Amino acid sequence: MLRAKGLLSYAEIPDPLFESELILARLLNIERYQLYVDRPQIPKKIEEQFLLLISKRANRIPLAYLLKETYFFGYKFQISKGVFVPRPETETIVSCAGRFLKDKEKRISILDICTGCGAIAIVLAQIFPFARVVATDISEKAVKTAWKNVCLHNLESRISVRHVDIIPPGLQGRFDLIVANPPYLTSDEISKAQEEVKKEPNVALDGGKNGIEIVYRILSVVPDVLSEDGFLIMEISPQQTNYFYELKDSRMSLIAVCKDISGSERVVVFRKTV
Repeated sequence: MLRAKGLLSYAEIPDPLFESELILARLLNIERYQLYVDRPQIPKKIEEQFLLLISKRANRIPLAYLLKETYFFGYKFQISKGVFVPRPETETIVSCAGRFLKDKEKRISILDICTGCGAIAIVLAQIFPFARVVATDISEKAVKTAWKNVCLHNLESRISVRHVDIIPPGLQGRFDLIVANPPYLTSDEISKAQEEVKKEPNVALDGGKNGIEIVYRILSVVPDVLSEDGFLIMEISPQQTNYFYELKDSRMSLIAVCKDISGSERVVVFRKTV
């Protein structure tokens, strides 16, 4: 463990001991605390796998890709290379949804655009037990991973996952809640991002020259499928808030901007213009 910690420290990983413990516990299929309570024997093969994963982590491969799992809003999700890893700040979308849709027992329909591994769609289905959810993503790998997670949480009867760009063509009906965590970084921001971020799929990060190309596309199509009293809740970059404050859209009106756990303006909430 000390050797692993040293390798990660040298690579300037922020919490080298904690991450070393997580990787070893995952390989042994035990909880992290059991490393010290039970002091399990570590077979040679596991030790070799452990050091290989530590080496990959030292090369800034995202920890979630090595563990093949991640947590979001307290729920566990499968994850794999090529699929965007959900961030803690994205939980603000879920919190906002709970704030603006107070009746959790209501039968509502939800659309999750840019679903990634399906985390937002699945958590919302847990919070709103009578909701029907459609999740979409342009990445085939993300769609496959999202469906695995839907099955993992036994939600196959309430969540459908579609391999499409933003909204399925010919989509019938209106949604009471539309959520989205679209790519919103500029190319310059990506080039300056942490090495871990650069190893995630570019299609889930790159929002075009000004970072709002996908955001703008979402805003242009959402009014056609949003119910009259529905909400669009979308994650943005804190650097883009002025764009939304100044946005003139005859069909959609900004009603709130929500801050994430660090206090940054992270999520915008829209309703149809009356």
